[in-house]
Order: sequence, then C-alpha cells, then structure tokens
Amino acid sequence: MIQQPLTPGAASGQDKVVGASLLTFSTVVFVYYTLWAIVMPFVDETYFLHAYFPPREYAIRIPCVLLVFGLTVVLTFLSMIMIKSKKKVEKKSA
Repeated sequence: MIQQPLTPGAASGQDKVVGASLLTFSTVVFVYYTLWAIVMPFVDETYFLHAYFPPREYAIRIPCVLLVFGLTVVLTFLSMIMIKSKKKVEKKSA
C-alpha cells in the first residue's frame, strides 16, 4: 500500500482525534473551574452542589502552584539551551 505524502498543514485522522480530545478536556476544566471559582461563592453553603467542589482556597492555590511549576520548567529548559549554546561557541572559537 502506497501512502500519499501529507501536504504541509494537513491534519491526519489521529491528529484530529487528539485535537478534539484536548479541546474537550480543556473546555470541561474551564467550565468546572469557572463554576467553582466564580459561581459557587454566590450559592448557599447547604446546597448539594458544594459537595462536588473542593474548598475555595484551592481555587487560588492550584493555579499558582501550576504557574510556578510551568515557569520553572520553561526557564530550566531555556537555561539549559543557553548553556549548551555557549559551550558550542566556545568549542568553535577554541
């Protein structure tokens, strides 16, 4: 079976499935977080929906921890690239 070459920018079936699942996941997380952080503070504490959400203080803590972790990963990656780049320049000049 001969496989046709993909044109640049064309998405395969697997790419579409992965993209659709990521879009669905991010939409569910966005709706859940929006309900948790913005809507639930105005709902009575005895209402049954409060059982499906963690305490409100985590609505701030979790994004802060994720932000610090993400920045740490990105800055570590950039620093490693800069160190490797400097070593290559030093090798060429030596």
